[in-house]
Amino acid sequence: MELRGIVKILDQNYKVGDVIKAKIIIIHKMDTGFTKDKESGKTIPRFYMKEITAIYNGTRVGHFNLDVAMSQNPVIQFPLRVTGAGTLVIDFINSNGEKAQKSVEITPAG
Repeated sequence: MELRGIVKILDQNYKVGDVIKAKIIIIHKMDTGFTKDKESGKTIPRFYMKEITAIYNGTRVGHFNLDVAMSQNPVIQFPLRVTGAGTLVIDFINSNGEKAQKSVEITPAG
């Protein structure tokens, strides 16, 4: 799956123990399953972002089950407690079972 998206940390100058805001922006087409193709008249199948999992230094810290009611190009923001330097990895699965991954480095000050 070609996934265009961003995973970023909104806070700056954070340290170990702080709770920071992580933001996921996904550029992903969504179809409800009710739209018809203008040329063929056939219904376009449902297509949406189905699951998002956040893993910080090997530990799952968030899991989001989405459905077709989620908007196109969804934005998800969640809190994250900093336990040390490392990587926040975001795994994506769409309704076709296609997978993608994005990540951001967590670098606390001090």
